[in-house]
Amino acid sequence: MSKPLKGFITYAHKKAAAKDELITRLDVIQQRNELVTWHDAEMIGGDKWRENIFKHLADSDIFLYLVSAASLASENCNKELAEAVSSDIRIIPIILEDCDWQHHQLSDFQAFPDRGKPINEWQPESKGWQNVVAGIRKVVDKMQATVQKESLPEWIFQQGNFLLMLGQTDKAIEAYSHAIELNPDNASTYNNHGVAYTKKGEFDKAIVSYTKAIDLNPDFALAYTNRGAVYAVKGDYDRAIVDLTKAIELNTGDANAYHNRGAAYGVRGKADLALADFSKVIELNPDDAVAYNNRGVAYYLKKEYESAIVDFTRAIELNPDYAIAYNNRGRTYGVKGEVDGLTPRPDSPTSKRAVIRAIKDYNPAIGLNPKLAPAYYNRGVAWLRLREWERAKSDLTVAREMGINIITEFRNDYDSVESFERRNGVQLPEDIAAMLL
Repeated sequence: MSKPLKGFITYAHKKAAAKDELITRLDVIQQRNELVTWHDAEMIGGDKWRENIFKHLADSDIFLYLVSAASLASENCNKELAEAVSSDIRIIPIILEDCDWQHHQLSDFQAFPDRGKPINEWQPESKGWQNVVAGIRKVVDKMQATVQKESLPEWIFQQGNFLLMLGQTDKAIEAYSHAIELNPDNASTYNNHGVAYTKKGEFDKAIVSYTKAIDLNPDFALAYTNRGAVYAVKGDYDRAIVDLTKAIELNTGDANAYHNRGAAYGVRGKADLALADFSKVIELNPDDAVAYNNRGVAYYLKKEYESAIVDFTRAIELNPDYAIAYNNRGRTYGVKGEVDGLTPRPDSPTSKRAVIRAIKDYNPAIGLNPKLAPAYYNRGVAWLRLREWERAKSDLTVAREMGINIITEFRNDYDSVESFERRNGVQLPEDIAAMLL
């Protein structure tokens, strides 16, 4: 059921009986919850007269002016009329008696009863009042239909939001598309349309929707954040950074924009900028485990291994099931130990302890996520450093079967088998060396 329209009745107090008659005549419409009325006689002791009148007037849809010689002469009635005109409220003059209303501002508006025949000239007067009620009913019906038509796109938009929340992405897209057909100028609908396409993995369509949202509202920070995130997924990091920077300019408290831009900076090798963005995320959300993990990665890229370990540890404290953070911390322990172990010799106790510590992190990483291929590769390399050949071969094989190009990864880490052997003081078995050549 639609909300009732609100009617404001203004009248000269000499004609209070006519006001009461109008309210009685409108009772059926009010019972149907189509129209509710207010007038100044409803105020009680202690109410601020002017404040209450203009508050109710501003909240009204229809202004019912009971026209009489006394109301035309009333300063208050005409002030209320002026406010109604300036507020674009529908104004309905109701002619009670012969008076000079046709030379008044009220003559600009269609009056009731029909043809402006005063109620006191109808025989009986009840016919005049019924003519007024019939006219008001037509106005109410038309206004309600307009409200319903205007509210339909919003209702369908909210339906799309609900479907998206339930994970029914295709149906959500249908709802948003329908809402757009009904109202093609709502930026929020296009933005959420893009969100649904993003969830479905249809990134080009998502970008089209986000772009339309931005065209409609150039200051729509969330749409820039969302489009920037999709550009990053597509590997277009430069465009992602531009969009996310714009989002941050529009909303400096948008943690997601900082997070996504930090990730894009990291891929671009701009570790200092990534570090600054992830630090801002942590400032905004101190319990964001992902932000700590990602800042740890930035520290790792800067070879600030102690700081990286601190952040990975904090991420694990916040989320003990965070498999990637365990993997990242294990890798950092391993690399730090390898660097530290180069002096005085590569197979020093310091280096071995670091490798063992790293494996203690790879184990829960794999236990929490058995499909985490990088953890198998990293643990495989750690076993090589401990001369645990069969374990190493097993983990490297699993990593390869999961899609890791272990040869490319190994070359990125060590340049060559010979370099690995020299740095770690080991001689790889021929079959394992062949896997990595």
